[in-house]
Amino acid sequence: MTKISFILNDKPRVTDVDPKMSLLKYLRGKDYLKGTKNGCGTGHCGACTILLNGKPVRSCITPMERVQDGTVLTIEGLANGDQLHPIQKAFLDVGAIQCGFCTPGMILATKALLDQNPHPTIDDICQALKHNYCRCTGYVKIIEAVLLAAARMRNEEPSVEEVRCFESSVIVKGQNVPELPPISGKVLGQSIWDTDGVKKATGSLRFCDDIEFPDMVYGAFVWSGITRGKIIHFDDSEALAMPGVLRVIKAEDVPGDNHYGTFNQEQEIFCIEEVHFISDMLALVVAETMEQARAAAQKVKVEYEPLPGLYTIKEALDAEAVIGTSSRQVGDLEQAKKKSTVVVNGEYKIERVEHGCMEPESAIGYALADGAVIYTTTQSPFEIRRMLASILNLPEEKIRVIATPLGGGFGSKCDAHIESAAAVAGYVMKRPVKITLTRQESMYLSTKRHAFETDFTIGVDAEGKLQFLDAKLYSDAGPYNNLSVAVLQQASIFAGGPYVIPNVNVQGKALRTNNVLGGAFRGFGINQSAISIETLLDEAAEKLGMDPFEIRKINALKIGTRTVGGELLKQSVGISDTIELCKRHTQKAMEAYKGLYPQGSKVLGVGVASGFKNVGVGRGNRDDGGCILTRETDGRVTMHASGVDMGQGFRTAMMQILAEALDISTDQINLVSSDTAKTLFHGQAVSERQTLNTGRAVVEAAKLLKKRIEEHGDTPIDAPITVEYAFSAPQTYGLEDAEGRKEAGDDYRNYPSYAYTTQAAIIELDTDTGEVKVLKVIAAHDTGRVINPHIVEGQIEGSCSMGIGYALREQFPSVDGIPNKKYYGQLELPTIDETPQYDIILVEDPEPIGPFGAKGISEVATVPMTPAVLNAIYNAAGIRIRNLPATPENILEHIKLKKQTSEHHND
Repeated sequence: MTKISFILNDKPRVTDVDPKMSLLKYLRGKDYLKGTKNGCGTGHCGACTILLNGKPVRSCITPMERVQDGTVLTIEGLANGDQLHPIQKAFLDVGAIQCGFCTPGMILATKALLDQNPHPTIDDICQALKHNYCRCTGYVKIIEAVLLAAARMRNEEPSVEEVRCFESSVIVKGQNVPELPPISGKVLGQSIWDTDGVKKATGSLRFCDDIEFPDMVYGAFVWSGITRGKIIHFDDSEALAMPGVLRVIKAEDVPGDNHYGTFNQEQEIFCIEEVHFISDMLALVVAETMEQARAAAQKVKVEYEPLPGLYTIKEALDAEAVIGTSSRQVGDLEQAKKKSTVVVNGEYKIERVEHGCMEPESAIGYALADGAVIYTTTQSPFEIRRMLASILNLPEEKIRVIATPLGGGFGSKCDAHIESAAAVAGYVMKRPVKITLTRQESMYLSTKRHAFETDFTIGVDAEGKLQFLDAKLYSDAGPYNNLSVAVLQQASIFAGGPYVIPNVNVQGKALRTNNVLGGAFRGFGINQSAISIETLLDEAAEKLGMDPFEIRKINALKIGTRTVGGELLKQSVGISDTIELCKRHTQKAMEAYKGLYPQGSKVLGVGVASGFKNVGVGRGNRDDGGCILTRETDGRVTMHASGVDMGQGFRTAMMQILAEALDISTDQINLVSSDTAKTLFHGQAVSERQTLNTGRAVVEAAKLLKKRIEEHGDTPIDAPITVEYAFSAPQTYGLEDAEGRKEAGDDYRNYPSYAYTTQAAIIELDTDTGEVKVLKVIAAHDTGRVINPHIVEGQIEGSCSMGIGYALREQFPSVDGIPNKKYYGQLELPTIDETPQYDIILVEDPEPIGPFGAKGISEVATVPMTPAVLNAIYNAAGIRIRNLPATPENILEHIKLKKQTSEHHND
């Protein structure tokens, strides 16, 4: 131990500490300064950034000995009491905060920049922040927040609009659509601050790993470490003898069912006989500290008999390792082929992708006298409760699940992960047990966007009208079903894109392998289909000599037409508006680049793609949301809203909806959410469903409350008034529910509603290096009623950033089931210096069942973004990339092949 003297947040500090201890561990442990986050532990992500002697450093890799006689500033020391620092306020004013996990580090890195450079250029900002990742925002509003803060710190007072140098946004009414429901406009439709934004900006919002309880102990897993094998011998004797170790929990300690999964409980909590992928769990070591638990887990000895595994889609097909299928056949393909002037085919190989949430998975479990409580990073509190009831052998009502604020979700946290082990450990130990994964553990355990291989063929007539679609889809599910069959079915329903296709044959298989798990990811299977259909549609347009916007418009869905799934669309179908508006804005945007290219080896390209996305889980599943309102005696209103916020603005939207419905300010509302003991039942926070479902419940509950208040007349209200409303969206049906299809007739629907979009990408491609830079994105979206413009813009920009990464370099490959990436920095996620400009057009085509005509926006922008970039690459260089991602190496190889083919033809 060494005596370290330093200044911490303007206060002298002297401590005896291990000089090699990380500053992050000291801050979060010794001083309980939880605002500094642990996102990766290896110095890559930037979430742990603090200022040491005015310079930004990664506290997770900074030893305490470097702090000697220094000055440390954490996020807790930035504000002056209740007065926010100008940087914090700027981040709130422009809407630069979503989940908030990266925010403390981002704000402190910004302070270091502005202290040294009061007049930063955009390039200065990007260089200063390029090592601080944000997976939510797409960085646009972060850049604008820094510009705004810099101006204010120079005693200038520009408006938020004056710093919007990276984006433009306009809200328009759709053509020939119903009038939007009338609103006052006081709160609804305004860009108010994030409801929890101040806590996020000051580092006081508590994520799961920030929570501490008295008498808490910690758990670390014994992982399989191999991709498939039979367990021959398990020896935990050395681990049990390690300092601080309390117990090694195994399958025999599980009170009930030793299987977990949000929907399909087929994955063993603790494996007994065999392991099936690299991150199967065999046991949980519980110790007094996390370090002791992890050290002891390494001492557990496991002997295996290796078994052969399946590691490619071809191997799984040959082995007939099919988890589930999907099928949709309509019309006569042979006749349709005869009517087709142009037929195009493409075979695609699309890699799996890691979500890259800034916050690793964490869970805390503890026992009650007759029940259990779980704090966890989940999008699915009620599904987790149902699962834990069978695991703990308890009635559901005896289990309370609290979804802590999520540091990003994007679908990765709708599947179960470590909750079951934490619940069992807490129940067995009769003490709170916390499990928090390291970044590598998270990357190996968490589900991924599925790797897909597809084979699509489309035919169009001389006018460009689609005649048929023949599609085969194969997905790599990993060893367990989880949500893989659901993802496949959704990919099949959306295989035809937002277009009318009279003749269809779609066949899909989800395949069992021994790779890492596939699961939910923003878009939920639609992305892989969109890549296939949208690039082929571009190819067909070129062969016909048609404008790519025009071929989309003449085939676009409209009211009175049917989707590939067979649903007759009756309302809120804004795809045609998005195509026309995107075309108009793209043509205008291209004028700025006239005469600028080529620049040596750099060429310009533009590509377009359309897409649509379900609002609501649908497919026969329950789509619901609930709201409990209590009018307190002081006139305030407490709202218990069913749902989970992961940065997408759910809580803020519910506040705005209620404020409008009751004609009150948001300051008069107390909001409770994400707690199974305090809210009505709701499904997972997925599928853009919460605004539609819970938002509608809020509106209906407000009507009930107003009626109850009116009944009092002039009589003073001396007791709280409570009302509740549970909303269920219209009945939906699965793709292959023949009986439901027959019974429903024209009321047959796959989903409650849809969001529509058309997006264009303008890119610069260097034919010497293969590098692609996205210069500008034009995004036209049918959003229904816009509740909060900044939130909607942020969701679109963040989704587009993911779609660009998916197109150009993100991938999570493995060799024989072993991932070749261990660190956050290896994920190749987009960084702030790669941010394109955005032109956003929001089309308000009202959804009748939504609150004030709103629907959903959190996922759909990912869908067309990737194929738009791929189409732009073709426009620039004449190459079709069908094996994603389009890395520089991949692009150069395609350019080389194109050149060789051209030379061969010339010979």
